[in-house]
Amino acid sequence: MNRRMGALRTGLVLVLVVASVALCFAAGQKEGAAAAPSGNAGAALSWQKDTSPFQFDLYFYGAWGTFYPWKGSYVEKVIEQKTGVHPNIIVPTGDEKEYLSVLVASGKLPDAMVLVWNDDMTVRIIQAGKIFPIKELTDKYAPEFWEQIPKDVKAYHTKADGNLYYLPSFMSSKEEFQKSLEKQVFRPFFIQKGIYEALGKPSVDTPEKLISVLKMIKQKYPDKKVISIEPPLDVNQWGLTACFTLAYLLGAFAPETYGNEFYLDGNTVKFAFESKGMVASARFLNTLVRQGLMSVDVLTTRQETFGDQVSAGLFAVTTRYPIDIYKLHNPKIVQVTGDENNTYIPLDYLHVNGKDPQYAGGRSTGWVGSMVTKDAKNPGRIIRYFEYSWSDEGQMDNLFGKLGETYTIANGIPRYTPAILDELNKTGDAFWDKYGFERRLLMWRSVPATYQKLAIAPQGYTDYLLSTGKYAKDIYDLAIDSAIYPDPSSKEGVQFQTIKDIWNKALAQMIIAPDDATFEGAYTKGMNEIAASGLEDVRAVLQAKHVADMNKKLGKQ
Repeated sequence: MNRRMGALRTGLVLVLVVASVALCFAAGQKEGAAAAPSGNAGAALSWQKDTSPFQFDLYFYGAWGTFYPWKGSYVEKVIEQKTGVHPNIIVPTGDEKEYLSVLVASGKLPDAMVLVWNDDMTVRIIQAGKIFPIKELTDKYAPEFWEQIPKDVKAYHTKADGNLYYLPSFMSSKEEFQKSLEKQVFRPFFIQKGIYEALGKPSVDTPEKLISVLKMIKQKYPDKKVISIEPPLDVNQWGLTACFTLAYLLGAFAPETYGNEFYLDGNTVKFAFESKGMVASARFLNTLVRQGLMSVDVLTTRQETFGDQVSAGLFAVTTRYPIDIYKLHNPKIVQVTGDENNTYIPLDYLHVNGKDPQYAGGRSTGWVGSMVTKDAKNPGRIIRYFEYSWSDEGQMDNLFGKLGETYTIANGIPRYTPAILDELNKTGDAFWDKYGFERRLLMWRSVPATYQKLAIAPQGYTDYLLSTGKYAKDIYDLAIDSAIYPDPSSKEGVQFQTIKDIWNKALAQMIIAPDDATFEGAYTKGMNEIAASGLEDVRAVLQAKHVADMNKKLGKQ
């Protein structure tokens, strides 16, 4: 009886939290929609003043984003009909860093760019004076837009020269984080439903139990690849934890690191590779390799290829971004196989030495930044399109389509129509190609993005968020994220790049090591080379930037 009442209270809290935030969001969306005039005369917002046909080039940094270019989807038509804008989205081919370097070296940038805001090349492009300050554009072309940008964004992302150069996606305020259901975005392990049930639904909440289950799978399901981490293993792409799975393992083996590439030992900044938990995480993967449970080819598999393999149900156990399991992979698996037993369900979070894992919460300084270059042919029209993209109205158009046609709002909560959800479950990838939900603006805000995930996923996803949110810790004020990277053009920046290259090589050697001696030798050799390459010089810079960043986040400067 008590458990039932507890569950009822939890469900009630969930409904109230979702409804309270959604009502505010939906109200803002409705107001924005109502303000849109039938013509251009008397337009309330700057983006509404000119809806004539307009195209511009928009570069997206990641080669994996092959689904972002416009190809005639439903959402594109909604956006273009309303704004007149058609972005020509450019995605790099081959090595994305090399592609961007060549683009910069050409001396002419696209009209606008979506880049990881703290990436080395992004910093260099801004420092070279190639990007318009946002306020310069809003003052001239969209004066009301500046006030719509949250104070947190302005306070944190304004550079030393006093300018804000980009709009960061997924930067949550403290209030948004506290209300959000999706509090952390780490990649835990998932197992195929039929296999898990056939094994008797075993408890898999420790590394030892997971290995035991994997051994049973290897014996009973020889046609399956037993387990995969999320590839590729690449320090330069994913930071010092090198891949999403290792970040997840680090939060279990060393909760004090929060699965982060930097952590604090007292007041001193430490690197992930200095943590015994990082070594233990690598040793765990090495155990999987040495026992024939994981193939080493996964270390270099491309993300796109890996996604296809998960959708094909190739692995008995895998790690993946949770919403992608529910939104992309499971529907496709059902579509292809017709059997829900082949879909993936989450395993317990891993606990090491009786400790709860801890992960960096979703409140952060953001992911990609949208910016207008000084090579833009019509910067005014682009910043006005950014105003639309950032608005509640633009977010809803991008994530849900047309009210009454593809979604409804009940009690302030946006929901896809039954017909849309039925089509998603039946057509898989073809659904996303047809509708383009979420993929078109390349500008995301946390709250509406969460509602879209809840609208798409089954109840199991909401249950999952409720059960795992307790492992998330708001570490924003600790200032141990990638904002403390050294300037890439400085001596320490060059040293840090060398250190990353050394660690990348050492970590791969550790994971594929044939014995303990080789494992230990690879780590020792790597750490010696790292120390000789200026580790303490880099630490001194990180320490100073950490203190400055922490003070900035705490409002002390």
